[in-house]
Amino acid sequence: MERLSAINDVFGNSILQWAHALLITIAVYIAFRFIFGLIVKRKLNKILADTLKNSKFWFFAAIAFFFGVKNLNLGQFHFLPLQILILTTFLQAGIWLSVIFKDLLINWSEKNNPNASKNAGFIIISGFGHFLIWSAILLLILDNLGVKVVSLMAGLGVGGIAIALAVQKILGDLFASISIMIDKPFEIGDFIAVGEFRGTVESIGIKTTRLRSLTGEQIIISNTDILDSRINNLKRMEERRIVFNFGVSYKTPRENLETIIELVKNIINNQSDARLERGNIKSFDASSIDYEFVYWVTKPDFPTYMNVQEKINLAMIDAFAKINVEMARPTQAVFVHGSNN
Repeated sequence: MERLSAINDVFGNSILQWAHALLITIAVYIAFRFIFGLIVKRKLNKILADTLKNSKFWFFAAIAFFFGVKNLNLGQFHFLPLQILILTTFLQAGIWLSVIFKDLLINWSEKNNPNASKNAGFIIISGFGHFLIWSAILLLILDNLGVKVVSLMAGLGVGGIAIALAVQKILGDLFASISIMIDKPFEIGDFIAVGEFRGTVESIGIKTTRLRSLTGEQIIISNTDILDSRINNLKRMEERRIVFNFGVSYKTPRENLETIIELVKNIINNQSDARLERGNIKSFDASSIDYEFVYWVTKPDFPTYMNVQEKINLAMIDAFAKINVEMARPTQAVFVHGSNN
């Protein structure tokens, strides 16, 4: 009889009660998995679908266990099902929030900055965001377990300030990298000028940005120095404005001075990739009458500009030869006054 009583009374509950609890646990687990699977299969927002796909089996198991043993007598362990459910819910919420944050960040980068994922700032923001999420989850778990979170946060705050002061230069470069990613003054592949340095952006790191100069060497500049400088993003130039000057000899007849203006204007207008802005006699130099012409090259790349300017120069040489206009060159006239004695 004692053995039969022991079989019928396991931890204060009969075998039938335990079997009933097991059936409820299995049913609730299957029901929740089925409901979540059904929701995921529907045409949902991508972020919501990705979030629900990352629902873990132990989360469903904790829910099922909570409902399954609800009617059992657990004695001094009566708090255990709810405690397990709360802790697993916190962990599952952390996973869901991480997925949502990641998807939102990727969507933002695809819409605003396709190269952002190659930027160290993207990695920093991603890591920092996940750090904040899991720090909050950890604090909630510790608080639920009875840890004095306020005192812990105060201690961490003092330590964080000390560390920040010690590495403030590095942190400055880190935030500069984040600023570059968000504000997008340049991207990987852009040709930029930073002060005296020019080059194509090869990488944007956590601390430095690396440029490849026209002469081949790599230029490494800290992100803070870049943002403290004036940046010329030459790749984003839509048209190139050109100012060029030349001089003609003082021996040039008066009537040819105006003819030269019309000739050069026509030459520029005849170029398919050029648009004239103006042309004028600019000044009188020591050995020449100087002209200044301004035109726009309708394509921003440097080779196109050089080809257009070369065609203009050759056409000017031919046109000036036809009207006997001499291009100026440095000369010096010496006037000697003789004595009548």
